[in-house]
Amino acid sequence: MTEDKTYSKYAILCELNSREFKRKLDLFPAEMRFFVILANSIIGAANAKKVQETPEAVVKDGEDFLSKLLGISPEPDDSFREILATCLIETIKDELRYCCSNCAHFDKCLDLDNLSVGMLFRRRAMGEETEELRNQTARGVAEALQRTPYVDSDSAHTLCKDFRHQYSASRIGEVFARYSEIAGELRNAFGIDYKRIQQEMIAINMAFSGRAKE
Repeated sequence: MTEDKTYSKYAILCELNSREFKRKLDLFPAEMRFFVILANSIIGAANAKKVQETPEAVVKDGEDFLSKLLGISPEPDDSFREILATCLIETIKDELRYCCSNCAHFDKCLDLDNLSVGMLFRRRAMGEETEELRNQTARGVAEALQRTPYVDSDSAHTLCKDFRHQYSASRIGEVFARYSEIAGELRNAFGIDYKRIQQEMIAINMAFSGRAKE
């Protein structure tokens, strides 16, 4: 993958991650916003370390940001544990949704090879951060995502004849194994309800399998 193509993918993922994060924020009262940011950072850092494709620089940045948040956060209480568990469940759902971004053909539909947004996003990553550059990047990302109209759906498998989920039946076990491991770590570190996570994962797996048969 060329450098500009890689940065184009980063720009797209940055926008999708922002959307997912906003959805999680909307699940809780405004006064809980810091806890949601902290929970999302904890889960993101844990996931980054376990997904081999994650660049080392991204893993380090996530760990550094999380370390700063933990340094100013209050002691975990029941409210935080509830938020952390809910964010973990929502993260699993996001990764398994039947939407364009989870389709094996996502990069092809975006036409990553011909996007100029990668060059723009690379300039920003190198420290050139201006309002004009941010706006150009946002427009480029928006234009690319117009070619993936079901990116916010959970029914892309019925809306697009070419949809094929990124996870096959043989790989789905690896996904749940990863999240089971993360849930265990969060139970040990923060005391979340591990049994609840297990029950939720069973329900998510059943829903995923049901869609796969449609």
